[in-house]
Amino acid sequence: MEILIELLPTLRVLSRADKLRAVQYLVSELVRDEDTGLLRSDKSYPVWSPYDAHEAADILLKALEADKNG
Repeated sequence: MEILIELLPTLRVLSRADKLRAVQYLVSELVRDEDTGLLRSDKSYPVWSPYDAHEAADILLKALEADKNG
């Protein structure tokens, strides 16, 4: 708590942009500490793509035709 009391006057005189950077830094530290399972910048995640998803396209087309017909 003593360190925070020492930091407060310095934080007050920062520019708006620097205050936002400080907040962003602190939030990222909290997320890293909690490891909440959110997306992390040091990991890669698979992303589904509609390319070559012929079976899914066929199912969607059949559903659209069924809706159109009745």
